[in-house]
Amino acid sequence: MCSVSARAQAPRVLVSADSVWGVASTADAALDTLAARGFLLARVDSLTADSVFVTPGPRATVRSLAVVGASGLNDLTRDWATRQGTPFSMPALVRDLTAAAARYASAGFVDARLVPAVEVVDGGQAVDISVQITEGDEALVTAVELAGARTPSRAFATRRAGLGAPTPPSKLSLSQIQERLASSGLYAEVGPPILARDADGALVVQVPVVEAPPGAFDVVLGYLPPEAGRPGGVVGSGRVDLRNLFGGGRAATVQLDRTPGLASSCAVSFADPFVLGTALGAGLSFEGSSRDSTLSRQRLAADVRYALDPTLDLVASLASEAVRPGTFGAQEVGGRPRVRRTDDLFVGVGIVLTRLDRPRNPRRGVALEVLAEQGRRRGDGLQAGGQRRLTVGSRGYLPTLARQAAVVGVEATVTQQAAGLDGLVDEGDLVRFGGASSFRGYDEDALLARSYARVTAEYRVLFDEVSYGFAFADAGGLDRPAVPGVGAERRGLLGYGAGLRLATGVGLATITYALNPDLSAGRGKVHVGLTLGL
Repeated sequence: MCSVSARAQAPRVLVSADSVWGVASTADAALDTLAARGFLLARVDSLTADSVFVTPGPRATVRSLAVVGASGLNDLTRDWATRQGTPFSMPALVRDLTAAAARYASAGFVDARLVPAVEVVDGGQAVDISVQITEGDEALVTAVELAGARTPSRAFATRRAGLGAPTPPSKLSLSQIQERLASSGLYAEVGPPILARDADGALVVQVPVVEAPPGAFDVVLGYLPPEAGRPGGVVGSGRVDLRNLFGGGRAATVQLDRTPGLASSCAVSFADPFVLGTALGAGLSFEGSSRDSTLSRQRLAADVRYALDPTLDLVASLASEAVRPGTFGAQEVGGRPRVRRTDDLFVGVGIVLTRLDRPRNPRRGVALEVLAEQGRRRGDGLQAGGQRRLTVGSRGYLPTLARQAAVVGVEATVTQQAAGLDGLVDEGDLVRFGGASSFRGYDEDALLARSYARVTAEYRVLFDEVSYGFAFADAGGLDRPAVPGVGAERRGLLGYGAGLRLATGVGLATITYALNPDLSAGRGKVHVGLTLGL
């Protein structure tokens, strides 16, 4: 005999194909609770003000289990707790049916109906269970929807998840969809996807997300110590990134740089990863720089990208570059201007590969950008001729010990001039580099070359999702032919140092201290950066 408290009343369960939840008397509630657990012969012995005394009797067993109409799935009952010879339990049967419905949904039969019928036999000591299944038609997932996004874009989410065409759920990896959306860096949180019906009844993958800030402002400042009679000074750059404009993954960037001397530059870009929901992306960018009275340079470029998959794009580009001499640059040296007026038109092809385990502080993966350009030049005193340029940027991430990672990267710009040109090079053909974003340990824009390469290595100790401490080394070299006023040079370069990136109450702060072999330990280059969410 057992006692069931009247205060813990259970809802009434009618053991039939059409289960009904309702309110029952105290005695009925007690009997129904026991019946659901298989004690079909339980009887009430007596009642008190707050208790019901019952005799449960023997527990019924499952004499037979039949499943009718299951053609879309094999071995549907393989993991069921309810099987022939086991004690009968209605909650266990409900769990089994729920699991079977989930299997049908993952296989594309989201409208499948499973209707059980339980027949009591052998005087209440056994039950026969039959489950009638109506599978319906297999549905196809047509899109990915974002739940919780301020500016949801079904087309962007669908393309980013790699869903190019309606697909059976059995062919999809929901965890991969979650990873691909998280790797975009547009969302602070990406929850587990589920299958659902949209307002029109179409089957979709619904993903709960929390959007990241719509943009960020970066400022990087560096201090150059006095040298050779030159006073020390502060240099730096400011950058505004706008992300996920209008909910379509579109991005815009504006960057301003202040480098040593009377030199400055700006860059503006806009990109749409999936134009009109297609696999084609497009971008437009402008870069302009001015160097005191020597020269000014502008580059206007447009590119089109085709997404082979969410991590790999093919790129085609068209760029116009112009160099204009200033007052000092127009002066003649050795019978020719120090800087010539030139106009170049470049056509390029390349790839962009991004496969990282997380976008903001990766431990594993690779990021690669390669652009090969072929150009035609027109300019003062020049016959039209061609030139080629290869630009490479890459990073590889490898986890080492717990919460640690090694990072190796290669950056290079190699330019060749075809024989159709006059073979002369001036400062307008050279690029300036050095400082926080290239060879650390050297002054900002202090290095001048036609071609250069850098191999960088970092060892990071990760503190959280965005913070880490690191030690680094940059090694490489440059090649510069003789130009008016500047001699030819080939040299190796080495920089090394350490830094720290920390999430603070006001933003993401970064500090780097860098040296090269010609600097004493007390004269290193210090760069401080701060990233603020908008």
